[in-house]
Amino acid sequence: MWPIYTIVLLIAMLVLRCATTYYRVILGPTLLYLAHLVHQEVQDITFTYPALGGGTMLGSLVASYVNRNLKQKLNGLYLQAALTLILSGTVVVVPWINQIWQLALIFLVIGINIGYVIVDSQCLVLRTWDPKTARVLMYLLYVMGSLGRFLAPVVAGPLLAMSHENKAETKCSHVNKVASTNVNGTVGTDTGQFDPAGWSYIIFGIVLFVVGILHIVLGCMKADEKSYEVLSSPDDVVEDKQSEEPLRYVIGILIPLFFYCFCSTGSSLLYQDMIYVVAKCSFLEFSTSEAAWVTAVYSIGLAIGRFSGILFARHVKPIYVVFTLVSGALITMVIMISVARTWPTITWIVSFFYGLFSGPLVPAAINWISEVINVSGTYAFIFALGGAAGTMSLVPSAGALFHLSPFYPIYLMCGVSAFNVICVCLILIAAKMRKLKNSEPEHELISKETPQDTHNTIQDHPHQEPNGHVNNGE
Repeated sequence: MWPIYTIVLLIAMLVLRCATTYYRVILGPTLLYLAHLVHQEVQDITFTYPALGGGTMLGSLVASYVNRNLKQKLNGLYLQAALTLILSGTVVVVPWINQIWQLALIFLVIGINIGYVIVDSQCLVLRTWDPKTARVLMYLLYVMGSLGRFLAPVVAGPLLAMSHENKAETKCSHVNKVASTNVNGTVGTDTGQFDPAGWSYIIFGIVLFVVGILHIVLGCMKADEKSYEVLSSPDDVVEDKQSEEPLRYVIGILIPLFFYCFCSTGSSLLYQDMIYVVAKCSFLEFSTSEAAWVTAVYSIGLAIGRFSGILFARHVKPIYVVFTLVSGALITMVIMISVARTWPTITWIVSFFYGLFSGPLVPAAINWISEVINVSGTYAFIFALGGAAGTMSLVPSAGALFHLSPFYPIYLMCGVSAFNVICVCLILIAAKMRKLKNSEPEHELISKETPQDTHNTIQDHPHQEPNGHVNNGE
């Protein structure tokens, strides 16, 4: 039985993972609301997303450095608490911002916290629990992330339905023109009243504040160190002694792998962020509530996909899983483009299955690539780097396309899904070429070494003459 402080530590860690993911995803359903707040167009808002991706990379680097060099000197729970409280205060003031640079700053803070939470929680799980339990808890972390994705549109939906931007005279009115400044100086709405959509930020800001205080209490108790002492043993420490090849030998795999992560992570977040405004403002003409629930349906498919990935990992080869996922994602986007104009209801089905295929893309690739090269050390950065690059570039690109036509981001998603299939093929070709190169020198080495060894053996021993007498060289 785990100690009570270990259980509380795990709960706090899971809730924080859920809350940070919620705030990453809530940006999509509230995109029109945010554009109205800062009096900008949708594409202007999406061009601040590089701050989110940059913050994620920075938070990941900080967490990696802390866990590698400062875990004996610095209480990581205190740093986690500080970041959480800063994030809480930042998101609570969202309904009162009125400048786009303030929104970019919020994106940066959210990104730093998300990057730190993801890396730090994984390190804490691997460091504290035994390997068998750690694997289960690792999946649980991703499930909590999926829960945060689901809660974002569910919480925002009713609030957006009451929002001023849902009124007939303002519905999608600030998509193609800048929202007007309030006459009475009230921020975020032309009515002079507080917009109910702001509660979608305030509610979870309060949750984050409670979690931050809880982390301070756990830090005072040194719950992470005590849990490690109670749960870990020397037998649980497993060193990965698999050698890492020089970069020149694996660069052919790492380059397409980077773009695979670029497409997989970027397209997943792109759909999450853009489907609400696409469903509402394009020819699909979904209501505010329906558009929010489409995002929730995508999150449900994403969660189920991650759960099913556990079963696939046990019974199916990773390469088959990866190719099925990228092919399925491409097919769903092709169906969306082909059918949605005549049958808008297909959006619900496509959202579920696109989430189903997108959810396990990155972990499936990790399982596959780890069979080819060592990605648990120096080359582990490629997954986060590719994902952050995808987030920083694809979402602003979709915002620019949305300005031209609200349905155009779907064409971008389809193109990205098609390119991802190409990336998988390139990785497969590079892996086979590498295997052939590694096998050829071994045969050549054997063929070259065998005569040499025979010659050395003959030289080192007395020679036998053809007549059967031994010549000692004298």
